Amino acid sequence: MTRGVKRTERRGELVAALRRVARDQGLAQANVRAVAAEAEMSVGSVLYYFENFEQLQLAAVEGVLEEFYERRRAITLREPDPVARLRALIEAGVPDEISGDLRIVYESIGLLREKPSYKPLHRSIVERQVMLYRSTIEIGVALGAFRPRQELSMVARNIVALEDAYDLYPLVGVDLDRGECRGAVIGYAELALDCDLG
Repeated sequence: MTRGVKRTERRGELVAALRRVARDQGLAQANVRAVAAEAEMSVGSVLYYFENFEQLQLAAVEGVLEEFYERRRAITLREPDPVARLRALIEAGVPDEISGDLRIVYESIGLLREKPSYKPLHRSIVERQVMLYRSTIEIGVALGAFRPRQELSMVARNIVALEDAYDLYPLVGVDLDRGECRGAVIGYAELALDCDLG
């Protein structure tokens, strides 16, 4: 194994360890000692592979966001029908259960003031999700399935904003039925696009 491959592998192990610790303790409460113990490495090893603990946290948040986006992008690749695709995207965007990784994402938003390095990651995931919705809507318009009542980018942004709000609710103690939350987002999309999402 080359040195570069081993370094990449070790960094990945540390990112995975931080994600496990953050799921259990919270991102803000995670520290280098807890990650070192989880990864079965020394504290010095953690800081050998990352310049500082903040870089490790940033890598973990980036990894979660990338996985989240790739799962949603995979929906667009496997579902050619824009109506079914739109519904599947919304269903993925308002899951039955908020995962530990999704908690990490929302917790990292609360750290933006003290960790501005997170801002580009969050901007990027928002814009990429909006583009997934916008391209799906454009295809649906071209095929006559959607008849938008608002500008396409605004519909896409509103769907993403609704998903984010409904995903944040359980984290702040607002206990709503997740199916009803999904139904509300689907209902907005049906009104905004003058369509039936089944």
